[in-house]
Amino acid sequence: MLSIFKDFLLNLFFILLPVFLVPFWTEQEKGPKRLRLYLPTACYAAVIVLCITLPVGAESNLIFDLRQIPLWLGSLYGGSGAAACLAIVTIAYRSLFGGIGILITAVVSIAIAVASRLLAKTFAQLPAKQRTLLATLLSFASGLLTVAMAGWMAPSDRPPLSVSLIFLLVQPASMFIVCAFREMVHHNIALRKRIIRAEKMEAVTHLAASISHEIRNPLTAARGFIQLIEEQPLAADKRRQYARIAMEELDRAEAIITDYLTFAKPAPETTEKLNVKFEIERVVDIIRPLANMNCVDMKTTLAPFSVIGEREKFRQCLLNVMKNAIEAMPNGGTLQIYVSIDNGCVLIRIADTGVGMTKEQLERLGEPYFTTKGIKGTGLGMMVVYRIIESMNGTIRIESEIHKGTTVSIYLPLAPSPSPSPISDKEKQLFAAL
Repeated sequence: MLSIFKDFLLNLFFILLPVFLVPFWTEQEKGPKRLRLYLPTACYAAVIVLCITLPVGAESNLIFDLRQIPLWLGSLYGGSGAAACLAIVTIAYRSLFGGIGILITAVVSIAIAVASRLLAKTFAQLPAKQRTLLATLLSFASGLLTVAMAGWMAPSDRPPLSVSLIFLLVQPASMFIVCAFREMVHHNIALRKRIIRAEKMEAVTHLAASISHEIRNPLTAARGFIQLIEEQPLAADKRRQYARIAMEELDRAEAIITDYLTFAKPAPETTEKLNVKFEIERVVDIIRPLANMNCVDMKTTLAPFSVIGEREKFRQCLLNVMKNAIEAMPNGGTLQIYVSIDNGCVLIRIADTGVGMTKEQLERLGEPYFTTKGIKGTGLGMMVVYRIIESMNGTIRIESEIHKGTTVSIYLPLAPSPSPSPISDKEKQLFAAL
């Protein structure tokens, strides 16, 4: 008796494998679409072969196993094409073993395929619980038909009554378990997709609200000063002052839009070999007036290593990091910029002695709507930095401590060195002469 249950459990294990593995593989969208479409049917066909190969007992020519469960599953969930394919596989493989059971298998398999064809539309429209119950009842009916035909067509060769009764109980119970797990797996996959879609929509909502707020402010200010210039008689110096302020506000709006475009399309368009030392020196020259205004001393230790990237975006990345570091030192401090090689990568370390950040702030750093600057920040600078470094196949690591400062470590792949040109025969002769 124990061996019978062991054989049934082995069959159930074979059936559960594709129920759990196939949905997660197809969800990843790997491989051709046609392959992902036919994969469940192919897996159920393989399970049918395994169940027939390892049946419950082998004392008679009648083979009892759980082959009808994958046949029902593939037929009800896969449609008429899958039903016909699985029925043919079942009949063809069972015919290799001979005996009167071939006819029983053919009749039952064809009955399952026809019943699935008739019930497929109704089955697909039912709720998950009702689908599970219907599949269980259908499995019990096909099992009952199998036992009845075995007793009628081969009364002298039928298996013991205990095996038949256990089969009539185990098959619907196994079908209930398999269907319940299948519905649960597909429900969880659908729920995860809805959660991911909701998170994407939430991110888009935050981005839309942020960009509309940030752009509206400079545009409103620029519009106000332009109205003053147009409507009121002003002195020449006042007119120039208002025009300059309006231009500054428009430039600010343009910078915000540029940040968003960089976030949306971070991949470099025209990559080239960049000298890290030269690029950092250019950015330092640009930002040095801001550092002097904040009484920040800038110290650099640079080396002429090369990386691959887009020049303007790489400079923008460095500029955003240095600007954040300077603004984190409102009472003055030291900004250190260090370049070296670490594990075959170019390491750019930018460290400040500013106010630092908490662990919670570090975890949220880089989110498109998170900023530590209050109303002065848009939450776009570090978001752009992360995306640019990612597009250059690099990584970024940030360490910070309150009232002690922040260190930003950027790791970028070292640009490959050009292969040396082959030495000509004349050059070889010249070297030999020397």
